[in-house]
Amino acid sequence: MHDTIRKRERTLMALAAAAIALSAIASTMYFARIDLTSSRAFTLSEAARGLHDEIPESVRISYFVSKSLADRHPGPGAIEDLLRELEAANKGKVRVRVVDPTKDSSEADRFGLAAQQMQVVEKSEQRVALVYTGIVVEYLDRHESIPAILSTETLEYEIVKAVRSVVGDIHLVAGLLVGDEDKSVSADYQTLSSVLAGAGYEPREIRRGAAVEDDVSVLFVLGNAAMDRYDAAFVDAYIMRGGKAFFAVKGVNVDPNRGLAAAAVPDGGLLSTLSAYGFEVRRNLVLDQSNLTVPFQTQRQSGGLQIQYVRYPHWVAVDADFVDADSPLTARFAGLDLYWPSALELKPAPGASYTKLAWTTPKAWLQTSRFAAGPEDQGLYALERTETGGQYLLAASATGSFPSAFAAGDRPYRDGAPAAPAPAAVSPETRLVVVSSGDFLTDLMRMSDSGFNASFALSAADWLSSRDDLISIRSRATSDTRLNRIKDAGLRDFLVALTYAVCLGLVPLGIVVYALARSAGRNRLERESRAVSKGGAA
Repeated sequence: MHDTIRKRERTLMALAAAAIALSAIASTMYFARIDLTSSRAFTLSEAARGLHDEIPESVRISYFVSKSLADRHPGPGAIEDLLRELEAANKGKVRVRVVDPTKDSSEADRFGLAAQQMQVVEKSEQRVALVYTGIVVEYLDRHESIPAILSTETLEYEIVKAVRSVVGDIHLVAGLLVGDEDKSVSADYQTLSSVLAGAGYEPREIRRGAAVEDDVSVLFVLGNAAMDRYDAAFVDAYIMRGGKAFFAVKGVNVDPNRGLAAAAVPDGGLLSTLSAYGFEVRRNLVLDQSNLTVPFQTQRQSGGLQIQYVRYPHWVAVDADFVDADSPLTARFAGLDLYWPSALELKPAPGASYTKLAWTTPKAWLQTSRFAAGPEDQGLYALERTETGGQYLLAASATGSFPSAFAAGDRPYRDGAPAAPAPAAVSPETRLVVVSSGDFLTDLMRMSDSGFNASFALSAADWLSSRDDLISIRSRATSDTRLNRIKDAGLRDFLVALTYAVCLGLVPLGIVVYALARSAGRNRLERESRAVSKGGAA
């Protein structure tokens, strides 16, 4: 009997060991993950899972990573996991390999992947090590590199875009046309240029009053205060050829170099061109209770300088409650901060369909005549609030055919300059996006921690270039982490005061009351116990 029990035990142990071994083998062949995040950030998108349908031959993805970095940082492991999951989902059309270029860096160097400096601590000594971490996507004789990658935050988006680029031999160009006299790409749009370049676009500066090349995939018109009809005619000619354009424009120009002096943009120019396309940008300023706190450098009465933090309703913070959740541009909205925006109205042109993308809260208002934008003018901000209070459109998109703003034949001219192009009467099918803030894509976004502004522009570029499925991948990685969800100033002040009262008053008082009650209860039990003991002794 004893021998039978022992045989059964040995058999069960052998079966258990076999089951564990088979499970380990199966885990290398099959992959499963439960993703509980609201944005499905750890689940491969349909675009990533369906890449095999777009790839005639196989694509090779090489992950060049130094072993010393993989041993010290969690990023490389997460990156390799994502690449292996992508490989498993694409039925042999995507092949992944991991290469340590530490001993022989010739292959990594050939693809333009340079070693990165990283501080490491070994044996209580800190030193700088050179490590590799980059990805190369190869197809036939073409390749695209993703250098200096250390997290999976935007990796799926970059991989999908790189695969499509090398398979389709696509070169995307983002034209940047600065329409303000006091701004330039190099001085004011470095963040936007960097984000576009990192996403596979070639940023190319376009001069005002010059033709926009046919190879420009998306044209960004950034500001409009210095653009007249002659400048606008070249933009119109590009759109009449089927060009896709993103307009960040203003109805009122606020000049930071002149104490935030504000003046309406003159009639004509680019705003008249947009009006022909169905977008009316009003020459006013929109202010909203949902706004940012902005640090201003002001002068004390004694003559010194100080930093003053001002609740600044001219810088409107748009959140997910006030966007179109069905549009691919705003379906996974992370936030948008608009500096000195104007009201936007739609007057649809025949042959085009329009979508309202973003608007203010219902507690917004306008400045229509006396534009007070300086920190010293806080008492003037709300002069027209009663008369103009309401909700205002700030961003919109449109798809279809648009009439030329110069179809009547009155082509503008400029002395000493070539004749403006003769446009077609109506454009072919194309796409446009208009945001009524001429400055929201400048490097001011660094000061206000508004990096999602550039992410919105990148999503718009992808939508304009007709790759809607890329937008959902990119926007999953971007979110507004600032603690600014409560927009109403009165409610915010009340909740702050309530938080202080609870944390500094009620909680300590509750602890004291609980301690006193516990102490009183223990004293009572001790007295009763002594009384019982004395009674028993008697």
